[in-house]
Amino acid sequence: MKKPPVLEEELKKFIEAIQTNKKFFLAGHIGPDGDTIGSMLAIASVLKRMGKKVYMFSGDPVPENLAFLPHIKSIHVSKPPRSRFDAMILLECSNLKRAGILNGLDKITSLIVNIDHHKTADFYGDINIIDTASSSTAEIIYRFFYSQKVNITKIEASYLYVGIVTDTGRFHYPATNPQTHETASRLLQTGFKFARINDFLYSTRSFESLKILGRALESMTMMFSGKAAVMTLTQRDFTELNAMVEHSENAINYGMMIPGVKAAILFREEGGRLSVTFRSKGRIDVSAVAAKFGGGGHKNAAGCKFKPPLKEAFKKVLPEIRKIV
Repeated sequence: MKKPPVLEEELKKFIEAIQTNKKFFLAGHIGPDGDTIGSMLAIASVLKRMGKKVYMFSGDPVPENLAFLPHIKSIHVSKPPRSRFDAMILLECSNLKRAGILNGLDKITSLIVNIDHHKTADFYGDINIIDTASSSTAEIIYRFFYSQKVNITKIEASYLYVGIVTDTGRFHYPATNPQTHETASRLLQTGFKFARINDFLYSTRSFESLKILGRALESMTMMFSGKAAVMTLTQRDFTELNAMVEHSENAINYGMMIPGVKAAILFREEGGRLSVTFRSKGRIDVSAVAAKFGGGGHKNAAGCKFKPPLKEAFKKVLPEIRKIV
């Protein structure tokens, strides 16, 4: 890992990159979430208002619960373009593998801007804007706009609010700090309908998402003297319930509701690959476990990928969980 650069100097480089370039490629991590998508849409909107050309890309489908966001269909899914861009902005990709576009990366651009807030982030970019004190990437983006006196629109504010509120678990996770609340307050001052957004995010669930949640809860087992809740969703579960991976997005949080549980783990088959998602409380650092297997995230919320079969992931992950709980 490279030595962490000075953040102020990297921000100056980013400003120069925006001023001197015209075509931008934006992408987030595989299995995108509200912070990745919200940050991407906000940056794209501001860049377009500056007269820049923007191409938004996601290696995986956009989560169903974010479908209400304006211009969400402008994000291209699965295959990156063959065009070349002046600069690439990668959001929340703690390493290049997380972007899902390693093949032909050098054909897309020669300038990579890496923006992240995870402590597991690598400094792989030509410009690295890494701030682990921020609750979310959206918070970093807002403070950058604020420092440059960018007057963000209601829609742009709503994008950033989605990023912050989802990545902090509605201001519940430990990464939330006074600065986070101050940022949210400034965003609310633009006048967007935050209650409507929260309804979409937290009070609306499709039939498929509720059915797959039931299947996840049914699979739950308690391990390590009740300190860990483990759930499994197989490809068969998704097929039988006509559900997609994004329908299971919040299932893991239910494992953390059980008294005495310090960590929850969700093993999930996704076609030809396997994902493992972690949640924890207090001092339990699941990001360290994720990092051992090429993943990353927060201390109390992280994830990684494996190749099937499922039983091999169990053998590797569960002993590591036992050590920390």
